[in-house]
Amino acid sequence: METKYQLIFLGQKSPFRPDIETAFFQHVEELGLDKKNVKIIDETNFDQDYIANAPTYCLYFGTKNSEFEDIHQIERLKADATLILPIVDVIADFNASIPEQLRPINGFQLSAKHDIEPLVNHALEGLGLLRLSRRLFISYKRDESSAVAIQLFERFEKAGFDVFLDTHSVPKGEVFQEELWHRLADTDIVVLLNTPGFLQSHWTTQELAQASSMSIGILQLVWPNYKPERSSELSIPLYLLDTDFDNRLFADAKSNLTDVIMDEIVSQAESLRARSLAARQDNIVTEFIRSADNAHVSVSLQPEKFITMRNSRDEEIVIIPTVGVPQAFTYNQSEELVKRIKQTAVSAIHLLYDHRNIRTKWLDHLAWLDNYLPIKTIKLTDRESWLNKN
Repeated sequence: METKYQLIFLGQKSPFRPDIETAFFQHVEELGLDKKNVKIIDETNFDQDYIANAPTYCLYFGTKNSEFEDIHQIERLKADATLILPIVDVIADFNASIPEQLRPINGFQLSAKHDIEPLVNHALEGLGLLRLSRRLFISYKRDESSAVAIQLFERFEKAGFDVFLDTHSVPKGEVFQEELWHRLADTDIVVLLNTPGFLQSHWTTQELAQASSMSIGILQLVWPNYKPERSSELSIPLYLLDTDFDNRLFADAKSNLTDVIMDEIVSQAESLRARSLAARQDNIVTEFIRSADNAHVSVSLQPEKFITMRNSRDEEIVIIPTVGVPQAFTYNQSEELVKRIKQTAVSAIHLLYDHRNIRTKWLDHLAWLDNYLPIKTIKLTDRESWLNKN
């Protein structure tokens, strides 16, 4: 079964739902994601269709009559650490319109059609579907599959991915292997061309091991007449047939794949990417929350995918779990973040990230930025000491 992105509608029946779905799927198509990889869920199909380990975003529509619906589903979603956005007609009536379980979460006012686009953007951000975050790494053995690797590079770039391919993506003058590990740490999914000689190479074997250790999803394209020798929890094999190659010449490094199988590969990558992003995000969030519990620090996971807590001085701090290499916010994202800070009087913002395999020069750059920018960074391995200091 392919993992799907899940958008859940719960609570009061909203007249805006048709327009929300229309705008949502329009943006999904613009981002290059096939509609079939998205599942719409509400109270009618929740029990049979909801999957706990799939990337999920829930829209909960409040009511003014205090007769709150779908509480059972909300409790289950909260237990699964699912992002839930409470939605009301008037933000001033938030507490009276939303069940107690959701009142600690920042709400959203939906009162007119012009509010739909910002709402849909929240859902897309919560699901990790924005184009700039769609990173992919191609792992292959040059003398066995170079033509297919280049073909995949071009096909995935057309689908909106930021693709790493060693022959195309390492800048001149850079230390090749350091840059490769750095880009692997920053990817969402690895497409591995599992040819008969793949595991005979030291470096390709290392790429597989590193991706597995970081819970990065691996789509293995297994060559005809060859059985893969190893896999990982987030590894899916796609067995290629000789008919998937032009003129059935799969043993030639210069051979190409057919358009039909290329479409299937992109679809499988989208599905696995959903699991990969969810796993890496959950790992960072879970590790931090577990450490916070051990330190007896109360934290809350917010719909915008950040964690809030109060320090020893009763000041609110925002921790943003970041998959891969922390990047500068776009101007628009920074503006929205500043607005949120001013509204909630946030004392500090920190990016929480896993620094394994990130290049030293980039870590030094992040440390330098910590001295000058209001947004600081926290290495995942430093979370316990950081919590004890705060």
